[in-house]
Amino acid sequence: MPNIRNENSLPFIPLYLRNSPSHIYNRIADKKILLPTKFNKKDRARGVRVLDNGLSILHTANHPIPYEAGIYYFEINLLNEPASIGVARKSFSLERHTGWEFKSIGYHGDDGLIYCEGGFGNLYGPPFSAGDTIGCCLNYDDRIVFFTKNGVNLGIASANIFAGELYPIVGMETSHSQVEINFGFRPFKFNIEFYAKTIFQQNKLFTFDGPDKDPTDEYEDSDYF
Repeated sequence: MPNIRNENSLPFIPLYLRNSPSHIYNRIADKKILLPTKFNKKDRARGVRVLDNGLSILHTANHPIPYEAGIYYFEINLLNEPASIGVARKSFSLERHTGWEFKSIGYHGDDGLIYCEGGFGNLYGPPFSAGDTIGCCLNYDDRIVFFTKNGVNLGIASANIFAGELYPIVGMETSHSQVEINFGFRPFKFNIEFYAKTIFQQNKLFTFDGPDKDPTDEYEDSDYF
C-alpha cells in the first residue's frame, strides 16, 4: 500500500496535466513521476552556460520526459539568435543540433525544417529567430510530435515517438545565443490546456477541471524546484 504524502511534497505538475493519471498517481505513490523542470548545468556542450535558475542558456533537461504523462509540452523564448528545439535520447551528442543524430528530432530556426535522425531536413514551418516563442509537444497517446510558433500549432512533425527515455533539447547557433525555457511554471503561448483536455477526454483518461490557480501554488514548498 503506497504511503499518502502531503500535496505540498508532490513534484511539479503543470496545469495541463492537473488531475491527469500521472498527477493522481503522484498523490498516492512513493516513487513519483518526475517531469523536466530545468536544464542540467553539468550536461551541456562546450561554450554553453546555464544560468543559476536553470531556465536560461541551456541544453539538456534534468529529467527525461515520462511517457506516463501522456502529453508533454515545453516552450522556448528566443532572446537573440535562431536555435533548434526538440527531443533526443540521453546518448545524444551535445555538440550537434537535435534531429541530426539517431533517436532525435528537431525543428530548426535558421531554415524552418524538421530534422529527424539525420542531416537532411523536411519542409515543416517558418524559420524563427529573436522574439519568437517555439514549443514542442509529445503526445504519447496518439504517438505524434508537433511544434508550435507563437502559440500556433504547426501540425504533425512526426507520426512516431522514439522508444526509450527522451529529453527536451535546445541547440544553440553560437556561444552568444540566449533562450529562456518554460516548463510550465508560467503560462504558455500555445493553449496546451485545451489541447490536453481534448485529447484526454477523447481517450477517457480523466475529467479535466481546468486551470483555476497559479501552477506553482501547490508545489512552492516542494524539494523538486
